[in-house]
Amino acid sequence: MALPPDNNVTKEDVKEQVRAASDIVDVLGAYLNLRRQGRGYVALCPWHDDSRPSFQINPQRQSWRCWVCGIGGDVFNFVMRRESIDFREALELLADRANIALPSQGPVAPAGSPDDKKFQYNALAWAERLFHELLLKDPIADEARRYLHDRGITQEAIHHFHIGFSPNDWQWLCNKSHQSQYTQPVLEKVGLIGKSQSGNAYDRFKGRVIFPIRDAQSRPIAFGGRILPAYADEKSAKYVNSPETRLFSKSDNVYALDLARDHITNSKKVIVVEGYTDVIALHEAGVKNTVAVLGTALGPRHIQLLRRYADTVYLVLDGDEAGQKRTSEVLELFIAQQVDLRIATLPNNLDPCDFVQQQGADVFRAHLAKSLDALEHKIRIATAGIDLANDLHGANDALEDVLNTLAKAPNLASETSSEVRLREHQFLARIARQFQVADSELRTRLSSLRKAAKTKEHRFESEHGGPAEKPNKTFRIGELDSWDRLLIELMLAHPETIEWCFDEIGPDELTSEGAKAIFQVIRSRSEAHEDCGFPGILDSIDNESLRFLLIELDESASQKEIAEPEEELKSIIAAFRRRHEDRYMGQQVASMQQKVLSEEDELDILKQIIEQQRNRQGISFPTDG
Repeated sequence: MALPPDNNVTKEDVKEQVRAASDIVDVLGAYLNLRRQGRGYVALCPWHDDSRPSFQINPQRQSWRCWVCGIGGDVFNFVMRRESIDFREALELLADRANIALPSQGPVAPAGSPDDKKFQYNALAWAERLFHELLLKDPIADEARRYLHDRGITQEAIHHFHIGFSPNDWQWLCNKSHQSQYTQPVLEKVGLIGKSQSGNAYDRFKGRVIFPIRDAQSRPIAFGGRILPAYADEKSAKYVNSPETRLFSKSDNVYALDLARDHITNSKKVIVVEGYTDVIALHEAGVKNTVAVLGTALGPRHIQLLRRYADTVYLVLDGDEAGQKRTSEVLELFIAQQVDLRIATLPNNLDPCDFVQQQGADVFRAHLAKSLDALEHKIRIATAGIDLANDLHGANDALEDVLNTLAKAPNLASETSSEVRLREHQFLARIARQFQVADSELRTRLSSLRKAAKTKEHRFESEHGGPAEKPNKTFRIGELDSWDRLLIELMLAHPETIEWCFDEIGPDELTSEGAKAIFQVIRSRSEAHEDCGFPGILDSIDNESLRFLLIELDESASQKEIAEPEEELKSIIAAFRRRHEDRYMGQQVASMQQKVLSEEDELDILKQIIEQQRNRQGISFPTDG
């Protein structure tokens, strides 16, 4: 039973209560295989191919970091990153783990009511167990078991994916609800029960094999149902998914993400297919980084979800005409989202399930390896059926189509990686050869399209509240000024010196951008009368690189023994004063030099005027002033 919430506590109080109850070693130990090393723990990092433990945990400071990835944080940051959730969800997850009830955020549904979110999760888990146990044990599910066997789905897969069965009865689940705490209004809220026009309740998934749809935390949030051929009629849809609910949106979720997540994270690649059985067959064949869309085309929110885990997306749609049309529709979306998209087209109109069952995982992987880059695929689509040598109008239209797609890719700014730049150069060279157009003309046209898109973007931003956020800046400890570094380390190791630091040193006196940013965070917390200890400072930093820099500085500070922090601070203040004086003197010298330069410029101008006057009047003037 959870401890009752205290609605008088502040957000910070709640956060600290949950933090205090969530020891970082215990929490991270549930995700990682930890090994003690000295005063801390190490593990293989879950976010890169780690063969030697580079992931470190500091129990004293309740922080973690990975030297290779350059990331770190506290227990909240880890859970947010590992589960790909926001702070509120991480807080709720850790609070549930610690058996702490969070204070309400506005009106809250009574516990056990149809609008109680936790109760809705429990209702879906209850229904999943019913469907699954029915498929495993009940003779009424014989037809479903035969269907799955004929589709090549094994008993192990049934267990692994929690596959179930809903009998061919409009009232089976409705009747089950009478025997449980999960009433029909609750089941209607989560999409298991529908209402007819006359107001009668009915089972939404009647006569279907059930595929539970789970979120990244493995909680059932919806279901997909495939009608059994024996129960199908002309009115039956082949597949039915749960409707949109408070817990489920088909535009924000993909099938089997909870099972594929670790494999996607490790490989940095995700394979997207269309059907539940496609996913199951590929997982059974050992291709476990596979997910499926849920009865809808891929959209921007799907891409944002997948980008949390993968760098490359392999889109494997059916080889039929409809599959090819859907592939073309999502190309520009992927380009605009700056995702490395690869298109794999299956031969002979096969779907991924049939393909991998007939030809095996190795052939499937080899086919993936030959998949086309999205932009190359675009060329083939744009030029299909066009004689580029003789159809000038068609060739121009195709070229404009290709360049418009490319214009939505990231621009070649100075920070763009050399790999991306080389890729675009090669792509433009290929277009130039194929369309027999000068490379310089392509670049001019592409630049024009990008400028037009930029103007449109600026106009949109001005109408909708300003520009999007810029990517996080990278901060490195080796780039810090030595005195800036000593100052921040002292403030972290001896918080009692912080107010003195603010009295003597202003943020403009620090020369390192990273140190200045941390200094300002501490100052803001101090002025707001908030805790200036390490956890509080870490909480106030969103930039991942800056957060990692803070952890590095804190680790460095903890390894130094400062017997007399006041004397150390006096030395630092003296150094800052000397630096300030040196800077002031440098500015004065520069100002004097500028003044001398200005006088010389005036003399040159006067000489030029005299020379012009002499030439105009034909008068000879002496040239020595």
